[in-house]
Amino acid sequence: MRFPHRQSPVGFTLAEVLIAVAIFAIAVFAILELVNQNLQLVRMMQKQKPDLGALADRTLTEPAEAANGTLRVQFDDAPMDEDFGLNEGAGADALYPDSSWWRDIEPLDETNGFYRVTIHVEETNAGETREITLKYLMFRPDVAEAEAGGAQTQ
Repeated sequence: MRFPHRQSPVGFTLAEVLIAVAIFAIAVFAILELVNQNLQLVRMMQKQKPDLGALADRTLTEPAEAANGTLRVQFDDAPMDEDFGLNEGAGADALYPDSSWWRDIEPLDETNGFYRVTIHVEETNAGETREITLKYLMFRPDVAEAEAGGAQTQ
């Protein structure tokens, strides 16, 4: 008597299918997490924040001297800046429409040209106002020479 050969069933077992589905689900959730992180990064990049380094550069390079050649230390008002809407800028067309900035320059040693500069940036975002400050030392020997020369001629 011949027994017909039993053929093994063709297909996957339940365990193999479950493992494949689990690997697929993990891969899909990992990709979705990466997409979410990239969208958050794009949103952060689209929010334009004032650059404190650029404002510090303006303070160092722009002439801050008064008409008599001395450094203008006290500022009664914020400087006119077209990039900042609250600094008499272009309003809603400004680069930072809800922000303003001003600076304080304090002489440390006027004869050598050392000054302490504090830059204040105030920005309003979603009704919340936040102030950021940057403090640094400025060396302006040209102003010290002008002040020394102005003091000698008086």
